[in-house]
Amino acid sequence: MVFCDYGIVLQRRPLRESDRIVTVFTLEHGKVEVNFKSVRLARGKLRALSEAFCWGDFRFYLKKGSNFPVCTGGLALSVFGNIRKDLDSLYLAQHYCEVVNKLTPAASPSPEKYDLLLGALEDLDARGTAFWLRRAFTLRALDFAGFGFRETAAGPEAGLWDTLHAGAWTEVRELPEDERAAVFIDGLFSRFFSGQVDITLRTLPFVK
Repeated sequence: MVFCDYGIVLQRRPLRESDRIVTVFTLEHGKVEVNFKSVRLARGKLRALSEAFCWGDFRFYLKKGSNFPVCTGGLALSVFGNIRKDLDSLYLAQHYCEVVNKLTPAASPSPEKYDLLLGALEDLDARGTAFWLRRAFTLRALDFAGFGFRETAAGPEAGLWDTLHAGAWTEVRELPEDERAAVFIDGLFSRFFSGQVDITLRTLPFVK
């Protein structure tokens, strides 16, 4: 069976000498593990499509009786070149992808999380990093995963809280820095990820 879908690469790892296993978060099929054959060779035609946080239009082939598709073609819609030029932006993009990856079961479509990730990457590529981006993204991803803190009574003042959860990215960027509120929110994340769901975010030490 051949099927096509839009998707964003969440992570990749080597397979044998020349292949890659790539986790792609697709719009209609959710998170899928895909074999990219020969992309680690110099002549690998689909290499760009297998790179971290590449947004593409993918074509997959799924053999009957298998749950492990092979990428047979596609088009890279954006590799977010500006992100790749700035180390802080690169780390934040990888953090976005890791948060979505850890909060998303396989083969469970979530158009809300897909749009969140794509919009956050486009914003980051256009404007670079800012103080509240990481926290706003994680709060929204948690909401879409069913673990949100939006109704938490105590904590940051209402205007900040609402903007972090639902404001446009330009509004999030305009929020004044507030270290006390940031520490409170980071504490919520720490207790949730390490205490409730036992998830370690490997990218967290590298982002602000």
